Amino acid sequence: MTRRTIRILIGIAVSAGLLYLVLRNVSPAELLSHLSRTHWGWLGLSVAAHLAMVVARGVRWALFFHPAAPASRPLVSATAIGFMGNNLLPLRAGELLRAYLAARSTGLSFWTALATLAVERVLDAFSILLILGGVVVVVKVPLWLKTAALTFLAIDLLAMGMLILLAREWGPLNRWVMRIPRLGVTVRRWLALFAIGLQSLRAGPHLGPLLAWSVLIWVVNAGAVWAAFRSIGLALPVSASLTVLAFTGIAVSLPSAPGYVGTVQFFIVQALAIYAVTGVEAVSFSFLYHAAGFIPLTLLGWAFLLAQGVSLRTATEQARAEAHQ
Repeated sequence: MTRRTIRILIGIAVSAGLLYLVLRNVSPAELLSHLSRTHWGWLGLSVAAHLAMVVARGVRWALFFHPAAPASRPLVSATAIGFMGNNLLPLRAGELLRAYLAARSTGLSFWTALATLAVERVLDAFSILLILGGVVVVVKVPLWLKTAALTFLAIDLLAMGMLILLAREWGPLNRWVMRIPRLGVTVRRWLALFAIGLQSLRAGPHLGPLLAWSVLIWVVNAGAVWAAFRSIGLALPVSASLTVLAFTGIAVSLPSAPGYVGTVQFFIVQALAIYAVTGVEAVSFSFLYHAAGFIPLTLLGWAFLLAQGVSLRTATEQARAEAHQ
């Protein structure tokens, strides 16, 4: 059994176990009855916010290529296809797919595109922890959660500072790294590639728009959660939308089946429990909110992929081949 197969099986097992915990005390009839009372107009607004988020991510992604920023349109397409890939393929293969299609559409290096995605992931993780840190300060949560959130936020702030230092001082640091005799060529290559992605964190006229688009992305994400709350009749404060966002961010970072099924439901239910929303109400919302993003983003990504005249299988195989070169 290969390492890849083992990782896939672990992800499926985690998803299945968490999904069981979510559904064990809720009957299918009870769940369907609750979902049948959905206000579709509000859910449509949540769907629209998810689609707008993809566009905003594509536009922001172009800024990570500073100073040679490509056109944002092919990056929006690649972002949508990447989301589709993560929803349908194991091991978050959508990220490789996204980098490959961005390189194919813009003429940029595959590895440069992948480097910018690594930095994007770090920035998103920082944003999630920042949101979670704000939530645990404002909202009454268990002491263990507050301690863990603030500890991870402090670590993440330190890491962000180190990344900015790496971006500013890569030249001298690279010369120092090259002198380490036992450091493998592969490690040096990855450090150099990551440094390419970090160029976007250097001071410059692009930095303000990059941060502004980052804020907009999370505002739109919070709007998607709020609209989904309204679609199922939940009147919760803004902090609840941010809490769901932060917990969902934790969910998608764990091993899971494609589409983060199970992990998303479990962590959303835990987030809503902080606001005394439990049982079928919390479970219904977890499935509804997940579907509001999963279904339209998968369809949008598929439409963009068809427009490029390439099959998902072919694109995935070529992306993996690029990654192994």
